[in-house]
Amino acid sequence: MPKSKVNRLSRVLTLALVTVFSSLLASRTFADTGSIGVLVIPSGTLALTTPDPANNWVLPCDELDGVVLAPDSPAPIPASEIQVGVRNNNNGPVPNATVVVEFNQGPIQLCPNGVFTAITNEQGIAYLTLAGGGCLSETPLSAVIKANGVTIRNYANVKSPDFDGSGADLVVNLADLVQFSAEFLGNGPAVCHDYDNNGTTDLGDLIIFSPAFVAGAHCP
Repeated sequence: MPKSKVNRLSRVLTLALVTVFSSLLASRTFADTGSIGVLVIPSGTLALTTPDPANNWVLPCDELDGVVLAPDSPAPIPASEIQVGVRNNNNGPVPNATVVVEFNQGPIQLCPNGVFTAITNEQGIAYLTLAGGGCLSETPLSAVIKANGVTIRNYANVKSPDFDGSGADLVVNLADLVQFSAEFLGNGPAVCHDYDNNGTTDLGDLIIFSPAFVAGAHCP
């Protein structure tokens, strides 16, 4: 075949291939990139797993404006069993989030079998048991709660039925009752046994203190 014809045929084939390839490219979408080995990550994935503190809740701590600890044997008292709801900025639940409660452990003592770390369920809820004793009042960073590394709560109050006026010994006993009674009767300032932080040690606080004292709550 003459060289001129070969050149013309080559140009025709090249043009045809370019046309076909251009048509294929025009018909593709970014969603197709997965078929050629490109990993596409939805832009909202990180946001869906990032907690938004404004949409989260911690019960009953939010209602008490602080954290209540108590020795958990023979059984935890209700105020020390907390529920943490973890939600994103769309108010959607964040499952499998790691929730951690951290304390300023100066005057705070913790029971070894307390549950201070948990994983949220499919509804984005985690359950923890805050077992311990001591008192911190109006002290920033007394208790910090994090979800997936994000601080969702910072409480300035951590209180417990286990406080005798000077500290905790991880047993709720007569010494703690004496201190509670002094605050309850107005013979001393309402501070460490004012569990709901309303400025008064009253009936609501007695309801929290009583089950721990009656059971002789202690760390196992």
